[in-house]
Order: sequence, then C-alpha cells, then structure tokens
Amino acid sequence: MTVRQQNIEKSASRTDVFMLGAAALIKGIGGWIGGSPALLADALNSAVDAVRGSGERAVRPSGKRKALVKMLLATLILVGAIEAVISGIGRLMRDPGETADVRAVAAFFAAVVLGEALFLLRYRSLNREQAETARQYATEHRFSLYASMLVAVGMALSVAGVAFEIPELIYADSAVSLLVAVLAIVKALRLMLQVFDESPTAAQQGEADPAPFVETVQRVRGVIEVRELHAFRSNDTVKIELILSVNPRMTVREAEEVAQRSRDLLLHRFVQVVEVSVRIEPYQTGYPYKSNDDLLGSSEEPTIIQ
Repeated sequence: MTVRQQNIEKSASRTDVFMLGAAALIKGIGGWIGGSPALLADALNSAVDAVRGSGERAVRPSGKRKALVKMLLATLILVGAIEAVISGIGRLMRDPGETADVRAVAAFFAAVVLGEALFLLRYRSLNREQAETARQYATEHRFSLYASMLVAVGMALSVAGVAFEIPELIYADSAVSLLVAVLAIVKALRLMLQVFDESPTAAQQGEADPAPFVETVQRVRGVIEVRELHAFRSNDTVKIELILSVNPRMTVREAEEVAQRSRDLLLHRFVQVVEVSVRIEPYQTGYPYKSNDDLLGSSEEPTIIQ
C-alpha cells in the first residue's frame, strides 16, 4: 500500500463534515417535530463537531475567511445552546409540554447510526496514518457519545412517565436537554478558542524561526524533503506542524515510522517543543521515480533526492 495522496485526505474531510452536518440536521428536525428538547440540544452538540471537523486535518492555520466563518458558526451555536439552557430551566419550572414521539426516536437512532459509522471509518483511517490524532478524535467522540446516551435515557424516561402516569419522569427529557446544552456551550467555547489560536494573526504573532527544526528533521532517515514546517510559539513553548515528503514506494507502516522518528527527534532535541504534528506525503517531483542508481550511464536527472 502506498502513501495516501493529499487530495484524498481533503475529500475525506469534506465527506466527514457533510455526514456530521447531516447527523445534526436529522437530530434537529427530529427533535423539533418529535417534541424532544433533549434531541434538539444534541443537534447543537453535533453541529459543533461538524464545524470543528471542517479544519481538523489542516496543517497550516486557517485562512481569514475560513476562520471568520467558523467563528460565526460557533457563535450561533453558542447562542442556540444558551437559549436551550434557558428553555430547559423554564420547562422544569412549569409543565414540560409534549413528550418525545416515534419521530424523535427514529431520528435519534438514524443520527446515532450515521455518526457511529462515520466514527469507525474515520478512526481506522486516522489510526493507520496519525495515531496521536486518532486518540484525540476518539476522546472528542466519547463526549458526543455520552451526550447521545443521556438523550436516549431522557426520552425513554419521559415516554415511560407518560405511559405509567409518573409525572416526575416526564421532566426527564427537559432535564437532559439542560445538561446536553451545557455540554454544547463548553464545546462551542473550546471551538472559538481553537479558531482564535489557529487564526493567521495569532499564528503570525507567535511563529518561531523554523530553520533549526527543518535542519534537524532533514537528518531523519527516510525523509526526502521537508515540504512545510510551521513552529508556533506560545510563551516558552513551541508547537510544530510539518509536512514531510517520502519515497512514494514506501508503505504506510514505513511512513509512520519516519513520522515517529521525526517527532521524537524534535521533542528530544529541543526542550521548548511540547507538541509535534506530522503529515506524510509522497515526493512528487517527477514520474517515473528514478534514483542515482537507476540512472547510471544515463544523462537524465534523478527525481528522488539522494
């Protein structure tokens, strides 16, 4: 198996965002027509995941327009989550109104199946290429899964309260909507901080000289070219994001080993470096790829740096 192309990663990222947005839309519509405020709040929670996923695979900081759009969407989600909290408190203090019906339940299960299918596919892909990113993605997904479990419990208790005429259980859906909305507020605030940290202005103010880091990485066996390297300084620490070019005939496992050696070398050589994000791409100067050994007795130039 050869190293994946960058355009495949971009296409996968767009597919991820589309599926996450579809899950949020299903939850929102199902919660609205099905009478489940908890499912509506969970739709905001899924919307945060969709907005965050739109720039998750990018190595360089987001452009100004993209950062502005993400900040605007995060603000709208934050306002919606605050409104959900206020509405949830109001329903707990008075009659909660209608309970979730079969439409809300169907929308919930459809969104959960879609979200879990996306998680499994994306986690396997990330785990093969970037184990550290895969672990972070799994951690974020775990919080979303907990929120969905709360929604399921809230809807079930609310329906049971109506069926068995237990008034206290009818408030379960409204109580869960309050908890899930608070989680959406926290995630929206974290997203806004992330967008600010990745903005071009913040990156420009805190960017360190990449020369010593590039020189160090070029010594790693298997690295043909350091295509991009950005070193972002924050107080006394440095976060490095880089793209390395390797032999296109290299397997994914071999590419992972090159990335890990590069990461370890930077972390051990420079004490101020606290985080290193590495992406591997195939070297694409010319095709067919020929080394010096392939060109003995020929006037052609090598396409792979020796």
